[in-house]
Amino acid sequence: MSNQNLFVIVFFVVFLFVILLSEYLYKRFALQPEYTRKIVHVISTLFSLVFLVIFQSYVYVLLLGVTFFLILFIGKHFNVFKSIDTVERKTVGSYLLPISICLLFFLARENNNRLYFILPVLILGISDPLAGIFGTVYKNKTRKIIMFKCQFDKTILGSGVFLISTCIITFIVLKLFLYTDTQLYFLLLMIVCGATIVEIISSRGTDNITVPLTVFMILYLIR
Repeated sequence: MSNQNLFVIVFFVVFLFVILLSEYLYKRFALQPEYTRKIVHVISTLFSLVFLVIFQSYVYVLLLGVTFFLILFIGKHFNVFKSIDTVERKTVGSYLLPISICLLFFLARENNNRLYFILPVLILGISDPLAGIFGTVYKNKTRKIIMFKCQFDKTILGSGVFLISTCIITFIVLKLFLYTDTQLYFLLLMIVCGATIVEIISSRGTDNITVPLTVFMILYLIR
């Protein structure tokens, strides 16, 4: 068995453990599904960053992504993962997460640029769940966002937290990638504004793919 195949098995076990851990927390401590979903989201997303170090081909990442998409899809059909699927709102975010990671990995490898994977995944794994948590916890103390007479299913507080978190993450990552100040601040403005607007208008968990792809597109177009 090659090292790559072994790593696929290891990552499969780790991701499955994360899902089972969320089920345990949900049943043992009666945590709300909104929080156990976020635990799975954060751990699995940020842990996927090591793919860049481990896998040379996107085929292995695709294999993992398809496997977990099917597990989550089947689990939803048979109501197996209550810690993930019993939220009140309708969402397809859990299915889009593995698709998003696979697509970002492919784009980063094809363009030979790690930034195309690292920055979108960090925003997906940190800013998105932070926005969701604040929007859920303080939903009765903040208002929904209204733009052009349209009300969106996002709160002012949640999207504000998303904007601040994305700004901090983007600034740090671009600094580490040695962007000049002029490039950095222009990209920072474009990414923060673009990602926040897309996060606001994306509904039912679609921001799990629309936000990171928006970040990728901005990085790709403004090089």
